[in-house]
Amino acid sequence: MDSTVMRMAILRILFGSVSIIGALLMFYFNRVEHALKVNAVIGSIGPFVFLTISGIGLVGISGQVEFYKIIMIIVGIVLILLGTR
Repeated sequence: MDSTVMRMAILRILFGSVSIIGALLMFYFNRVEHALKVNAVIGSIGPFVFLTISGIGLVGISGQVEFYKIIMIIVGIVLILLGTR
């Protein structure tokens, strides 16, 4: 297995686990105020995870893809972040 893919997948699994723990905390506290706080923390972590995993992927393909295509991918990532604000 490619080590880059393994790193990307492990980070996704870890973030998925954080999301599940957040959902369990929402059940545990059973209050809308606390659920909103937990959701805010998880939501603020999401873009950083996206950027980190995308960065790992870009580094992994940097020797295989032409430079202008990497620039297009970076522009796409930036547009995704801007579009979700």
